[in-house]
This record gives sequence, structure tokens and C-alpha cells, in this order.
Amino acid sequence: MPLPSVAQVFPPPVYKVDTMSEPRDLFYCFPLMRGEDVRAVQKALTTLGVQPPCGTSDGIFGNATRLSVEAFQRSVHDLIVDGVVGRLTHDALFGKAIAAFPEPKTGIAPAQWSSPDVSSLIRSTASKPPLRRDQALQCRDWLMQHFGSEIEKAVSGTPFDALLICAIAAKETAPIWLNWINQMSADEIVARCVFDASGDAPGTSRNAFPANTAIFRKKYGDQVTAEFIDEANRTRALRKMGPKDWVYKGYGIFQYDLQHILTDPSFFLNKQWRDFPSCLARVMSELKLKNQSASGDLRETIRLYNGKGERAQIYADHVLIMYDWMKKNS
Repeated sequence: MPLPSVAQVFPPPVYKVDTMSEPRDLFYCFPLMRGEDVRAVQKALTTLGVQPPCGTSDGIFGNATRLSVEAFQRSVHDLIVDGVVGRLTHDALFGKAIAAFPEPKTGIAPAQWSSPDVSSLIRSTASKPPLRRDQALQCRDWLMQHFGSEIEKAVSGTPFDALLICAIAAKETAPIWLNWINQMSADEIVARCVFDASGDAPGTSRNAFPANTAIFRKKYGDQVTAEFIDEANRTRALRKMGPKDWVYKGYGIFQYDLQHILTDPSFFLNKQWRDFPSCLARVMSELKLKNQSASGDLRETIRLYNGKGERAQIYADHVLIMYDWMKKNS
């Protein structure tokens, strides 16, 4: 049976007004508030076309939702602009949404939002991912606490959501940096995501440029090579590993591969991997490109993001498993 496309897995926003029964106050906090009441608010904001948009109606009250609620509150006389969906904001929001769309057009059934069934994309032979369920959720919560607004803004208007981005980070780098979150700042952790000694470590090889440190040195010279080796050794020291004369190949929390230095030199030479928005821009660009190549197939998009062959299939399984955990434990 063919795998569903991204359009099937991520259906468009619903233009049907839902209301909350016995509503609780909803607001941006950590851990992030989640639930169908949050989704109903997001759908009402989308129905009214509030700008800035709240992004995907994913049932997670992130910073993008807060900003959209504040914008709605500014548009209504006598509402306090605090980003909190209390009783007054709730009544005003759903009152306007119902007035705007009182009934769906005859003969046209409104689209129904359903949580993506990510589990159907995972192979039955899939191996265990690098994180346990509780660790994957810890990764998600840490990323959303520190970078949630940036992630939600980046995925707005795309077929991807914030939790998919978290799942990719969970696969790429979280198995290492989760050990640092109680000792280091978020910026320090992002800066030290310099991993992947393939091509130089014994028993490893790579086809992409640079195949090893010697080839990198031949093209970029001793000074640049020394700077990259120093960055790798700073990370090695945090991992209780001795120094090596190796240029590492993965940079940033999503592990933008060093092969891209040929077309995107500023990211590497200016050490932009230390900046989360720069890392996020690269992962989003790659996902959009691979999504086009995959004709909207979600699993194939993730596989292509990693590469080719069985290792890329395993990568897709692991990302999807952790993505599924993150969505079902929200």
C-alpha cells in the first residue's frame, strides 16, 4: 500500500468553528499547554485570518499562538492584551468566528482535522531509536522552551510542524546534548554541536566532500583547517575525549553537513552553526527541497533529508518513531 503524502498526513486547517466546553484559561507557559481546546482556539484564529497567524492548528499553545491571540485582543475594544484566552477573550473570539462562518456551504463537508497517523509510516522492522520515549519528550520540551517561537514561525505555512523539527534534532544530536542541559546554557549547547568524525575515525568512510581532513586541508589550507579542528576538540573535551587532528563533518543542532561549505561557505567559515536561527533556516530549506523531490511523501522526505540506502531508511524510522511519541504525549 503506498505511503500517504504530506498533504494527507498534514491536512489543511479546518474552516469549521469549534468551541471549548467549560474552558480553562489558555496561555503560553512551560511545559506548553496542549489539548483540543487549544486547537479550537487556533482554528478560530485561522478562520478569522488573524495576523500574525498562529501557524499549524496542532493543539499546542506556543509563542506563535500567543502572539496571534494578542493581535486578536488588540482588535477588540475592552479586551486586555495579555495573550491569555480567558472567558472574555474566549467569548469574543468564538463569537466573531461563528458570525464569520455560521454554516458550511450546502453540499460541501467541512474538512476534518485529524492528528497525523505517523505510526503508519514506520516500518514493522524498525530498530529502536537513539532515545527512549522519556528522553525524546525531554528533547522536545527543552527545544520548545528555548526556541519554540522560532520553530513555530519557521514551520508556519509549510507541510511540517514544530514537533517534526524536534524529532530531527532528537535523532541528530540530542543523544549527546541532553547530558549537558543542566550544566550549560542553550546557546552554549547549540555552539558545541560539532559532531561526526566520519572519514577520519577508524572504520569509517564518506563519499561527500571532504572525504577526510587531508582533503579538506588541501582545499582550505592550514589556518582554516586548524580552526575547524579546534572546534571539534572543544566538543570532544566536553565528551571526555582526548584531542584529535580531525575536521568534523556535522555542524549545528541539526547537523548541517560540511559538504555544504562548497555552496554555503558563510555558515561554516563564519561559524553560524552557533546560531539557532541559522541552523533552523538550513534544516527548513533542506526539508522543503526534499519534500519537492519526494512529491509530498513524508517518509520519503525524511529519508532524502538524510541520504540514500538502508541507513537513510533507518534514519527515517527513528525520526518518525520519536515524532510519533512527541505527538501522542502532548
